Amino acid sequence: MTMFTLHNARGMRVAIEAHDASVRAWWAPDRYGRLADVLGAAPPAARSSTGWRCAPPVDGHLLLQLAHDGLSVRLTYRLDDDGSLHLDCAATADTVSRFALAAPRFNLQGHHAAVADHVLRLAADHYWPWPGRCADGAPLDVAGSAFDFRQPAPLASRLAWPALMHLPGFGHDFYWTGSGQLREVARVADPASGRVLRFSSSQDSCHLSSDARCFSLLARGVQLQPGQMMRFTLAYRLGVQDLDAFDISEPVSMMSNK
Repeated sequence: MTMFTLHNARGMRVAIEAHDASVRAWWAPDRYGRLADVLGAAPPAARSSTGWRCAPPVDGHLLLQLAHDGLSVRLTYRLDDDGSLHLDCAATADTVSRFALAAPRFNLQGHHAAVADHVLRLAADHYWPWPGRCADGAPLDVAGSAFDFRQPAPLASRLAWPALMHLPGFGHDFYWTGSGQLREVARVADPASGRVLRFSSSQDSCHLSSDARCFSLLARGVQLQPGQMMRFTLAYRLGVQDLDAFDISEPVSMMSNK
């Protein structure tokens, strides 16, 4: 296993594994300046593309390249002093090809806490349920459902809705209007630590996944046609924020994080 580490002026450290281009650790301060690794277990290798080639970081940039069966991908990581980890991806293909990036699995309080009280705001107006749950083949409107995070709500409060009580967590695609420009589409706050994750994307959708200990936000898998070129940018920005500024309309009980 080959690991490379990016640093910034705020003392953050991000460790990236070269073989599957995954983010394996991210040390970030809480509201009191205490550093902790806010990533959970490594993502399953089977869900992401492997065989990346990488050289040591240069000027804070880490370049990874993937070439396999007519698919060529260039992925650059950059950690900025404002706490933003940028992912710039460019891909081309000679044949029909598909690839996926490994999703960072976050726990903003730390490894041993739950994420039930993590509060999510997501600027998506449609969602796609798990396979077989959408009869007409079209994304569903989030309005009036447990999937409407346009107003911030704790993950646990939505998983307590009758339609989701049987699920261990989220595993759904979400869609919003507009793509091409990098913009913030999601924000997750942890009341206990004060850490806040802002997720920005140049795409028009993302996949939300969660379980008892971690959550992730990532672009969906990409499929390319022969001769097609695709570019997209993602950014994860870690900081701290007063929970009162988050305008939460549903109750939060930090007892679930104990």
